[in-house]
Formats: sequence, C-alpha cells, structure tokens
Amino acid sequence: MAEEIDRKILPDFVQTTFSLSLGACYKSFEMMKSPQDSFTKMMGEMKEMFSIPKDAGDGLQKKAEAVAGVWMSKGMDLMETCKNAGEKFTEAK
Repeated sequence: MAEEIDRKILPDFVQTTFSLSLGACYKSFEMMKSPQDSFTKMMGEMKEMFSIPKDAGDGLQKKAEAVAGVWMSKGMDLMETCKNAGEKFTEAK
C-alpha cells in the first residue's frame, strides 16, 4: 500500500519551482539589457567550466571527476542565484 504524500511537500515544491522559473526569466531579461557584457561574462564562465582544475590529480578519471565537480558547483550556484532572484517576486508582503 502506497503511503500518502505529505500535503506540505507539493506546495513547497511548486513554490520553489515557480521561484526558480521567475528568477531564470529575470536573469535572462537582465542579460538582454547589456548583451556585450553578458556575452563576455558567459564566455568567461564557459571557459572556467571546460578548464581542468589545477588540483585535479593525475589520470583521466581524476580529471573527469574534477570537471564534474566544477559543473555541479556552477549548476548549484546558478540555481541558487535564480531562486534568490525569483523569491523577490514571490515573497508575501
């Protein structure tokens, strides 16, 4: 028999998803305001994502793990930034 879903989880999940979406839209709009600066910043971020960290270690597996760690870190930073930007619009005042 399946357990009943906690009724607080779904509204929190929807709220977080909505905040992330709003934040991503807002950040995209902000980037469109100054395309040259945004392009330069994006290229710097992409270069950093595809560069192997200096402390990666020897061997292909260690380097791949280090790059994956950079990607995870960058992804979590981006999600946190979008969530914080979106929460400005969804806070109850």
